[in-house]
Amino acid sequence: MTQQHRSPGPIPHRGLDRRDHEHRDSERRGQARRDSDRRRPHQSAGRPGVSSLSWSFPGTAADVSCSRRWLAAAAVELWGEGEDTDRLVLAYSEIATNAVVHGAGPVSVAARICPTGAHCEIADRSSRLPQARGAGPEDLGGRGLEMVRATVDHLRVASDAAGKTVSFEVGRRDQS
Repeated sequence: MTQQHRSPGPIPHRGLDRRDHEHRDSERRGQARRDSDRRRPHQSAGRPGVSSLSWSFPGTAADVSCSRRWLAAAAVELWGEGEDTDRLVLAYSEIATNAVVHGAGPVSVAARICPTGAHCEIADRSSRLPQARGAGPEDLGGRGLEMVRATVDHLRVASDAAGKTVSFEVGRRDQS
């Protein structure tokens, strides 16, 4: 038997009843759905064994987290778990986080994963180029760009009036 909970009536201090809250909640859910649609990656149907993804997001830490999971899921689907997937996801996470923290939104991403490797581009609206910082042992940040350089096979940064694009390639090392 399903139990129904009833509202105790108007909410104190605001004079809103349950219908007002249901309407506002419905509007919020609709807005959240529209926002998540914008953040959801587009995966094109191309050749078998190739995954092409693209998405754009406003530029928050939550956006980086969600997009990292989407990229990881696509890489795991094609490559499985392992060092190559970890390298791709680490490099993406560092570059996307830099775009959010040091760049200007929105952030656009294009990734292509195939059996032999992956190519990823992250663009933002800032023309400020990433620079490696000499992080000390006690510093919490400043190591990301060096980690990316040590992780990827190719790294490229391009800048123009519209902003910058950081692209990288990760070739498969542990193909079985």
